[in-house]
Amino acid sequence: MNTQHKIFDTHAHYHDTRFNQPTSNLPPVTTLLDTLFSTQISHILNVGTDIPHSMAAIALAEQYPGMYAAVGMHPSSCPTPHNHEEMDAILDRISALADHSKVVAIGEIGYDFHYDDVPRSIQEIWFSAQMQLARKKDLPVIIHDREAHGAVMDMIAQHPGVRGVLHSYSGSAEMARQLVSRGWMISVSGVVTFKNARQLVEVVSALPMDSLLIETDCPYLTPEPHRGKVNHSGYLTHTAARIAAIRGISEEDVCDRTRENALRFFRIPEIPSNT
Repeated sequence: MNTQHKIFDTHAHYHDTRFNQPTSNLPPVTTLLDTLFSTQISHILNVGTDIPHSMAAIALAEQYPGMYAAVGMHPSSCPTPHNHEEMDAILDRISALADHSKVVAIGEIGYDFHYDDVPRSIQEIWFSAQMQLARKKDLPVIIHDREAHGAVMDMIAQHPGVRGVLHSYSGSAEMARQLVSRGWMISVSGVVTFKNARQLVEVVSALPMDSLLIETDCPYLTPEPHRGKVNHSGYLTHTAARIAAIRGISEEDVCDRTRENALRFFRIPEIPSNT
C-alpha cells in the first residue's frame, strides 16, 4: 500500500526528552519529522501535559504545516498542595495558549488512578476546571483515563456541553458505545497489537468507523513488532493493519477513514496550513 500522506497521528509527544537520548537510535526530532511528513504522515497532534510541554508542543506545530497542538494539565502534573491563586494563573496561561491558531484541543486532561501520586480530589478540581475551559473555548478535550473509567464517565456527565476523545482507550465496549452516543471519539493506540488486548479488539469490532481515531502516544506504547523501541508515528502502520484485520477492511481504508474523522473532529482543513 502507498502510505504517503495517509495517516493522522492524533496523539504524540515529540517534545519528550526520550527522543533526544542516544539510546533511542533515532535521528534528531526535526529530521525524524521531516522524514515522516514527506513519506507516511499527513498530520500529527502534539499534546501538552503541563505549561512548558504545551508551549513546546506549539513551538513544534509552528514548524510543520501538518502538525497541531493541544494544551493542558495532565492529572499527574497537577500542582500539590492545591493553591487557588496558582491554579488561576495556570488556567489563565492555558487559556491564552489555547488561542494560538495551531491549538485544536485542551489536553491531555483527566484522571490517573494507577500512579495516584496526585490526590484524587486535586485531580478532580483540575479536570473539572479544564472541562469548563474547553466549553468556554469551544474546543474538544483529550482525556487521559487510567484505571478511572467510572470517575471519567461521571465527569463527562457533569459537562454535557463538552465533546472530546478518550486517548489510548482502555475501557469496555459498552462504555465506548455510551461515549460515541454522546458524540465522543475513541482513539486506538499500538496497544491493539498486543497479545493481551482482547477487550480493545472487542471495542474496535463494536464501534462504527466514524467514531475511531488512531494514535501512537509516542514515545510510549510502541506496537508489535517493535515493542521495546522508542515509538514514533511511522509505526502507526502496524496499528492500522491490526484494525484492518479486526474489521475485515483494507489498511488504506483505516488510514483514510481515521484521518477524515480527525480532520472533522478537530476542525482541521484537509490541506495543511500554518496560517
